[in-house]
Amino acid sequence: MKKAFILFCLAFLSFCTQVSAQSESSETSGKKKKKEIGFLVGLQRSDLDYNSISQTNVSEESKTSLGGAFFINWRLIGHFITLRTELGYYPKGGIYKIGNTVQETNLAYLAAPAALVQVKMGFLKAYAGPQLGLLLTANSKTGNTETDVKSTFKTTELSAVLGAEMNLPFRLLAGVRYNFGISNISEIPTVDTKSGLYMLYVGLRLHK
Repeated sequence: MKKAFILFCLAFLSFCTQVSAQSESSETSGKKKKKEIGFLVGLQRSDLDYNSISQTNVSEESKTSLGGAFFINWRLIGHFITLRTELGYYPKGGIYKIGNTVQETNLAYLAAPAALVQVKMGFLKAYAGPQLGLLLTANSKTGNTETDVKSTFKTTELSAVLGAEMNLPFRLLAGVRYNFGISNISEIPTVDTKSGLYMLYVGLRLHK
């Protein structure tokens, strides 16, 4: 999982650098700047809300992981309102205790381009919108035993994103967001499962 995340970051960093170089080349030829690109990496706390857990003696804990995304902000109205599109890698899951038994569920999603409307007020920005996630891997771990459970989860997830961000010197940025599931991600007919994720992140604007 960590290796996949590192490869994702390196691939998008390379892509961002190329796009930034192309954009700056276009601007030197007289074209007006119309977009901002960059990437973000952050610490996540996620959980899975099962409708069946309330009916059993199960305690639930949030899971900590690292996630990140590449983003492009397209201007709609000057610098104030933009359309923010993202492509990200987000591990999700939860930790469950049944008596002395601890079970950990790990899901990894590739977040398809989110369509987020962003409003900028000085150095502060707020954004919100829908996001489609594509399930990459899913496993359940009990002790040292790990089981592939991808067949019990749907391949797509519809969620919503709410976030706030501020620009820092040297093209850096910092922000916080909440991602909550809208669709049921369980393939089991009697189970309704939705995800929740808080993220505290930092990032870099490669071009503005």
